[in-house]
This record gives sequence, C-alpha cells and structure tokens, in this order.
Amino acid sequence: MCGISGIINFKNKPLPSLVDEMNNSIKYRGPDHQAVWSNEFCSSGIVRLKILDLSNNSNQPFLDNERKISIIYNGEIYNFKSLKEKYFYDQKFKSGGDGEIILFLYRKFGISFIEKLKGMFSIFICDTKEKKTYLIRDRFGIKPLYYHYNNKNNQLSFCSEIKGLFQIPDIEKSINFSEINKILSLGLIDSNDETAFKNIFKVPHSSFLEFSPSGVKIKKYYKLKDFVNEDLDNSSVTFKDVTRNLRDKIKNSFIEHTNFDVKGGIHMSGGCDSAIMAALSLETKKDLTSYTFDFEDKKFSEVEEAKKIARSVNLKNEVGLMKDNDLLDNLMKVLEIQYEPFSSLRILSQNSLYEKYRDETKVILDGSGGDEIGAGYRWHIVPWYIDMLGKNTKKLETRLSKTIGKHETLSQEKFFLGAMLSYLKPGSATQDGSVFLKDGLLNKDFLKKYETDIGWIERPFKSHLRNAQYLDFSYSKLPRSLRYTDRNSMRNSVEARLPFLDHEIVETCFSIPSKFKFLSGQDRIILKSIFKDKVDKKVLLKNKRTIADPQSKWLKTVLLKFTKETISDKNFVSKDIIDNHELSKLLTNLENSKSHFNSSFLIRLLMVEWWHKYILKAA
Repeated sequence: MCGISGIINFKNKPLPSLVDEMNNSIKYRGPDHQAVWSNEFCSSGIVRLKILDLSNNSNQPFLDNERKISIIYNGEIYNFKSLKEKYFYDQKFKSGGDGEIILFLYRKFGISFIEKLKGMFSIFICDTKEKKTYLIRDRFGIKPLYYHYNNKNNQLSFCSEIKGLFQIPDIEKSINFSEINKILSLGLIDSNDETAFKNIFKVPHSSFLEFSPSGVKIKKYYKLKDFVNEDLDNSSVTFKDVTRNLRDKIKNSFIEHTNFDVKGGIHMSGGCDSAIMAALSLETKKDLTSYTFDFEDKKFSEVEEAKKIARSVNLKNEVGLMKDNDLLDNLMKVLEIQYEPFSSLRILSQNSLYEKYRDETKVILDGSGGDEIGAGYRWHIVPWYIDMLGKNTKKLETRLSKTIGKHETLSQEKFFLGAMLSYLKPGSATQDGSVFLKDGLLNKDFLKKYETDIGWIERPFKSHLRNAQYLDFSYSKLPRSLRYTDRNSMRNSVEARLPFLDHEIVETCFSIPSKFKFLSGQDRIILKSIFKDKVDKKVLLKNKRTIADPQSKWLKTVLLKFTKETISDKNFVSKDIIDNHELSKLLTNLENSKSHFNSSFLIRLLMVEWWHKYILKAA
C-alpha cells in the first residue's frame, strides 16, 4: 500500500523537487520507503507502506531492462500469484510482492492487461517508447487518484490525495460550487469525477486516463452491467442454486485478502458483514484481532453484539471509546484528514479506532460493500416490492410490512414515501426513509445556477431493486465510504482491505434474482444464510440499524455552540446559498426536538462551512 504522485510535461521536464514535496505531503501513506524517478518528460514519486514482501526488492518504481517503462502503484493485486503461474511460469521475479506483475503484464498485453487484475489499485505507467502515460483506477474506485490538467502548458499532475497537488505553485485552491450543490441538494458526495475543489478531478473508477503530446483521453475498461445476468429473474433457478458458488467466492476472496506479512485485524461492528469475516477467520485459521468503536451513549453501541460474534469464533476483541468531550478536537482532525466535506460524524469514531491501534495492526479487513451488494439498506425493500408486483408473490404485503418492521421514527407509510423518493431522486432521503432537505432551505437562484440534473446517474438494469443497489453502489453510499476509509486508514499508516468488493462477488450478488434478496423479514438473506451456522445467529440475523450513531444528539449538545457560531459568522460562505429564515427554523427544530432529528442536511451544510474555513481558505 502506498501513495503515488507525479507531473508529466512533454515540452518542459518537470522538476523532481516538486514531486518530492508532493511525496512529503502524503508520506504517512508510505513511511517505509520514498523515491522519485524522472525521465525526459515525467517525474513520479512513491511512498511505500510495507505489507507484503517486507524486503527492499518490492520498492518502487518497477522498471524494464531498458528503463523505458516505469510503473508505480498504490494498492494490492490479489491474484498476482495465479497471474505469474499462468503467464510467466518460467520468469524469474526479483520480488515476492504483488506489484512487480504489473510491469510484466503491461509489456505482454499492453494497456488491456487491466482486465486481468483482481484487486484495488491506482496505477501510473510511463512508456517512453510510445511517449504515452496512463493513470488507471480499479473497477469500483477503492483506491483514490486525483489529477489536475493545465491546458495552457499541456501539463498533467496527479496524486493519491488532493493535498499533494497543491504543492505545485500554479495550482490554486478554489471552490467548486457544482459539487457543493450536489452535496447540499442531493446529499451526494464523491458521486462522480468532480471534487469540492475547482479543476481538481478524480480518475473515474473502472477507467484509465491516457496522456500523450496530443492531450488527455479517458476510457472505461469495465462496466458492471455487462457482467450481471438478469435473465436469472425469469428462470427456474432456486435459492440453493444462486448461493452454491457464492460461499466459495467469498471464502477465496477472504483468503486472498489475508495474504500479508504483517499483523492483521477486522473492524467489527455488530452486523452481518463483520460476522461473516469473523467466521472465515476461524475457518481459514487466520490469526486476527477484531476492533470495535464505541459511543458513550450506549443506545448506539454495537460492542455487545461485536463481542458475541468474537466469542462465537474465538476472536480477540478490542474496543475504542470516543468520548463526547473529545468530539470537537476529533472533528477538526478528521476534517484535515478527509480534506473535503463529509456527511457523517460516525467516521470520527472510525478514525479514532485506527489511531488507537495503528501500532498493533497494519492491515484491517473492512466490510464495506456488503450492504450494497446484499440489498442491506432498509429502503431497498421498496424497489424490491415494485419488482415483485404482478409476479404472484405469496403474502407480498405481509412480507413488505414485516421487513420494514417497527421504524425508529417514522410510520410505515412515511417510510415508504421516503424510500420511493430516494429511488426517484438519489440522495434526497436518508436510509431510514426520512427526507433530509426541506423545501425553501436552498435559494432558488443558487439552484437555478447549479441545476441538479440527475440525468448523468445511470439506471442500467431492468430490475428496480438492482438499480437501487446500483445507486448506492456507484453514486450514493459506497463511493463516499471508500473515501472515508482510505483517508482514515492511510493517515494512520494502516492498509484497509475490502473482501466483499472482489468483482466476481459483486457480479454474482447483483445477478441474484430480487425474489431471493428479502425473505422471512430479513435483508441480506443470501449472505446470512450461507454463514448462519458459523456465528451467533441472533446477532447475524439482526437487520441493519437505520440510525447508527448519536450525530443528532451531538449537534444538540457538545456541538451546538460551535454550530451556532459557524452559522452566525460574518464570513458564512453559505449565506448566498441558504434561506436564513428557513435555516433559523431548522436550528430551532433541532434544539426543540424530543426524539430523533434528521441532521443529514445540517451536518452537510456545516461540513461545507468548516471545510471552506479550515481547508480551502487555510494558509
């Protein structure tokens, strides 16, 4: 796991010293080795965190014998051993690590080699023979890669984190109001290739950027819809049929993700995905420790469930408590780590857990993606219901009501309407089904100027449930979660691995017919059924909570003074975006609310303000 950076200019050789400064700005991503490599039109840098093959043989860059091709990358190639056996069985490799295989694959297959990789990766290739360079990002965007293109001097700069790009003097920090509008009006964060900074972009996931003297081209090499078999919906396939191979795929992915030469662990919540990883750690005899974050308000604690799971598979469990009094300090710290607005205070607890145990464990297995591929959000039951209409599904209304269950804050009717709105206008309601943006909060002039057309959001499937899963997977839930996890883990020099995002598992889960995704009042029933005899059943069969943290409570208590000071500040950047009268009403409702308050819009607004003040305008 690493951080990469570089500058390419085909007319004026980039200064290696600038890349060295970029390296230094992200050196926590790779404290074990640092290097800069230059040729006639490129300077590139690497900082390495040693995870697999701890020797210097796996240090980057990787160079061909003629030193005409150089490769640096951030991530893990999980199938590197099988690729070596298949294509290079008589080739001697200098390292025992995974990255060297990229060089040999590129020389043999050209840029099409990407399709053969299983893993998470951001790759830079400089080919001086062809006078071309490539920036490549993995299928689902697990590993980040940002770039800035200067059209005037035809110069491309890239880095694993945005802050590295600002080491280049002619790249300025300025606000991208188009992205700010997506955050505030749609609740979407990291939903496309834009960032909160103007003229700073992400290489799109499942794509590569080709840069040559003729300019920049971006090409997509993978589309999930091409690997999903929707014909299974109308086939005679049984529940056993669709789960038969899935267990083996998940187990194989877990084995691949636990191939490392350092100490490893699992971030353990009280949910299904953690339970599955815990069960597999026992089955595969992996020596791992589990870690769980905790809140002072025990209503939101998952420690008891996590410990039950850990005990059922003889797994050690460590707990990290984030105290309410430390919340503001942690907020400022995580804001600097994330470097862009974020949407939930829950990630403060995630970061504190990485921070507390970073010296004990250098690889953490994370369950991100499990909810999206398994239809694990409660609102998914509504598009499932639409799929089932007219298909003679037994006791359809009863199954719908049972799965929705007793909602924490809403009637079933209001939940249904909120879930429908989530489907029709992604990001407009939270996963508990409550609408977060009230009419009139955003000024009409702002909305008109940065119109929130959602035509760019794909709905590639015939099934409504698949499209709902795809919305969360590609635009709403997963992209922002991947950014949060990468920044928090790498700031603490820890590698996070995500076994559920093996692309074969994702394709298999998306292909499963809708009728099998909700049974007996259970979401994620496919994944639960496979491992139901391996861990504590009572914990495994609990559906996902819709309100998972005390964010609303924090805003009403420890953060209330800071919130009011932010909004009353004379430099309040959102004064031209927000209707102040409606915002005042929102704050009054927050203070007076006796039960749960949907704080989603307010926290996003505050994050935009804090980011603007402490990151964008910071010296």
